[in-house]
Amino acid sequence: MRKKIDPACAAAIMDVRTTHSRRRTCHRPPGRGNRAECTSGTPSRRRARRAYAVRLKGRMERARDELIRILHERGDGSVADLAEAMGMSQGSVRRHLDILGADGLIETRQERRPRGRPLTVYSLSEAGEERSSAAHYARLLEHVYPALTSLDTGEVSGQAGAAILWRIFESVAERVASEQAPFVRSEELPNRITEVVSVMSEVGVLHDAVDEGDAFRLSNIGCPCRSTALETDAACEADRYSIELLVGAPVEQVATIAGGSNCCEYIVRKPAEGGGASAPAFGTPEPRASGRQPSQRGRVELL
Repeated sequence: MRKKIDPACAAAIMDVRTTHSRRRTCHRPPGRGNRAECTSGTPSRRRARRAYAVRLKGRMERARDELIRILHERGDGSVADLAEAMGMSQGSVRRHLDILGADGLIETRQERRPRGRPLTVYSLSEAGEERSSAAHYARLLEHVYPALTSLDTGEVSGQAGAAILWRIFESVAERVASEQAPFVRSEELPNRITEVVSVMSEVGVLHDAVDEGDAFRLSNIGCPCRSTALETDAACEADRYSIELLVGAPVEQVATIAGGSNCCEYIVRKPAEGGGASAPAFGTPEPRASGRQPSQRGRVELL
């Protein structure tokens, strides 16, 4: 015959079981269990869980920022390439790429291969480029402000807005070159080119240089201030002029990302025997054609 349990005793037993269950939940590592379980425990444990969640979110955001930086430097990459560069698993990289894609910061394209399925290649969208350029815009602002305050009445009076803008960017280029000049010490042109690429890569202006025999081709795969470059040629001219000041030889701009090319390119021709280099000079503003296409000022084709 089944023994009857007193209701009060049964309630006490259930209370003990519930308390024991809550204690076990409090000892679970942060991030495990459902939301109801995570709200249990002492205030100190709840604070620890919240702190853990904040740290985890910070790590995820830093990982995505690093992905954006790598794509900005390389131009594009597959999941395998990015995973190797990040030191992460391909699954983790895919999850970060999915989030960046949902935010509109990356684009994808399919590359056909001789065998197997097409390879998905990721690159930054225009919004992604702008996000990667945030530090460059902050640096540009740091140079624009003193350039504005240093303008005197004679430089502004009677001048058109475009001419004043170009004068400001000329001053910006001179300031950038002045900051980087102490790190460019070599007298030989090949070594000097290497030093210039090294220091200008830190400010997002140059990425690589190739010796093509009679000239050096300098390139940059990411535009440091794309929106500004789309509005005025003065931004591209400032980059060219700062390179020219550091190299100490004429620099010709042959392609820009703002003009539709895959990269910005500059040509530094090797001096002929007995030939002297001309003095560096900043360009002059030219009217834009329809569609805001950059002018062809200072651009030549390398033969």
